[in-house]
Amino acid sequence: MKRNIFQSICWLLGGLLTLSACDDNNSSDTIYIPNAGAVVKVNFYIEDEPHVESFTVKLTANHYPDLNPIGSPVDATVHLEADPEKVAEYNAAKGTNYPVLPAAAYVVAPSAEIKAGQVESTPITITVNSKGNIEPFIEYLLPVSIVSAEGLATDHCCQTVYFLFRGAMDASNMELLDRTGWTVLGASSEESKEGDWGNSGLKEACIDGSINTFWSTAWEQSHPQPPHWITFDLGQSTAIQGFAIQARKEGNDGPKVVKFEVSDDGQNWTNAGEFKDIPAAGEYRTFLPQAVTGHFVKITITAVNGGPHVTVSEFNLF
Repeated sequence: MKRNIFQSICWLLGGLLTLSACDDNNSSDTIYIPNAGAVVKVNFYIEDEPHVESFTVKLTANHYPDLNPIGSPVDATVHLEADPEKVAEYNAAKGTNYPVLPAAAYVVAPSAEIKAGQVESTPITITVNSKGNIEPFIEYLLPVSIVSAEGLATDHCCQTVYFLFRGAMDASNMELLDRTGWTVLGASSEESKEGDWGNSGLKEACIDGSINTFWSTAWEQSHPQPPHWITFDLGQSTAIQGFAIQARKEGNDGPKVVKFEVSDDGQNWTNAGEFKDIPAAGEYRTFLPQAVTGHFVKITITAVNGGPHVTVSEFNLF
């Protein structure tokens, strides 16, 4: 009888210890980051106001994400932090060369809550103060990891996500270059007949500062088909980030596809980008894929909105 009582007490104590162990994490569930291990690309404009990116962590009943998770049994707190030391590890594994997002450029929210009955946390924010802290058009890598949790277990799997931040400038806010000293070297054709109506039609009209005049390719004596081209001497070697182009103010016969080239000698040209689906009306501004330097610029219009001839009222660089 005494032996049975002793066994019962042992079983009871064992059960209490088991429950106590379960209470340490309150659940056998674990937390993970969706998209963990992957690169999440984030593109934004570099502006005075910071860019805010958000993500969440989730709950799973297994070591890997469960399609039908059960909500958290308790209110839980998840702690996170940036993990810049993982950038070198990532670059070595993937054969990349991403720089780390500078520490002055970001703030990662230190924690998030998973409420009882929920399977997903409140949003976790990464605030990116880009202006003055990063270079435009450079991709910066920032790993963010779960470091601990209160009320739930963390798992060895799916604990780090890699954000790839790329800040761009808004082309519409870029200051256009001073065209003093520019000359138009040549064009595939021009139409002097447009001068009868004050439109000029000559190649120089596209850098005269007036929206009311324009370069027009020939149409009175002949009707050349695209491609049409025009070349500019900038007067000196010039750093170029992008260009602005506009058809006549009515929007007729504007460029639709443009190839942009630069040269140091006006003879040997380097392709700096091709730009498609340019709107028929209004000014079109765009950055080049990469900034370039050149003394001479050539634009070749391979497709026209309307046509076959093309009009360009103003052309500029920034």
